[in-house]
Amino acid sequence: MSMLTIPSGINDPSYRYKMPKMQLKQESRLNGVKTNVWNLEDVADALRVPPSSIMKYLCSELGANQEKDSIVKGKHAYDLMLKHLDKYIGKYVLCKNCNYPELNRYMEGKELKSKCNSCGNTGSHDAMHKAGKEIVKQLKSGGKAVVDITTKDRVQNAQAEDEEGKEEEVVQDTKKDKKKKKADAEEVSDLDEELTWDSRRLNKLIGDLNKLSKDDLKDNEMVSAILEEGK
Repeated sequence: MSMLTIPSGINDPSYRYKMPKMQLKQESRLNGVKTNVWNLEDVADALRVPPSSIMKYLCSELGANQEKDSIVKGKHAYDLMLKHLDKYIGKYVLCKNCNYPELNRYMEGKELKSKCNSCGNTGSHDAMHKAGKEIVKQLKSGGKAVVDITTKDRVQNAQAEDEEGKEEEVVQDTKKDKKKKKADAEEVSDLDEELTWDSRRLNKLIGDLNKLSKDDLKDNEMVSAILEEGK
């Protein structure tokens, strides 16, 4: 998935605030050409705003009507759509002081306000615009827009650390299994050598006894000497 900075155009490679690039699909139907932002929900999730808020702003700036959830009537170029999305980001997503998208939005009476988790600056946003009304609607309904980007990052980092911990446990368990298998193999090897040595002594003893005549076998002292040597 192709990613852009929030807002677009920031060339700092260490800048960590990213959003998916808008994927536009031009659709031609009986009642005219339309532009479908088919990954709208992914873009809205990265910006922590309701998708309907983005659509209301784009349609307002383009002077076009909306159809369904992600379609703007008319043929609109990507560059123009991105230009208006950046304007929306500046209006509702970025802190006016530090320009980071670290806003925690909330309602204070009828005003749409925010506090920046990065610099602590508080600001106000246009709640009368159609786009602002969609954010207000979500906040009043207890929507997830109140979750700030810092909290989201912490959750993702915690999940990543948990996965790393599990992977480390698997690696350690694998190492333990290898050591145990090696120890077991060495133990079996020693046992095999001991059995091989015992087998050789037994074969030699049997061979020595087979060499004896019947008279020799009756000689208890000779038989005892051979058995003693075979121990």
